[in-house]
Amino acid sequence: MDTLAKVSETGKLNLPAQLRRQLGLEHGGPVLVRLVDGELRIRTVQQAMRQLQQDARRIFGAGGDSVDRFLTDRREEAERENG
Repeated sequence: MDTLAKVSETGKLNLPAQLRRQLGLEHGGPVLVRLVDGELRIRTVQQAMRQLQQDARRIFGAGGDSVDRFLTDRREEAERENG
């Protein structure tokens, strides 16, 4: 379902509260934004990490404990850097 959102003069996109709740976004929470086939796609960092983990398992195999550990370390490092 499409939901109307507004872009301010400074380029800020205001996401409706309902969508923020559904995504589990908090005020000031980071998101990843990508332009795909002329559409703006917004993902949470957690969604991106899950996709990376799935891709790594597919590429390196299901026994990827070291991959999971590596991705967890990178996620924690990113969280420390971003506050």
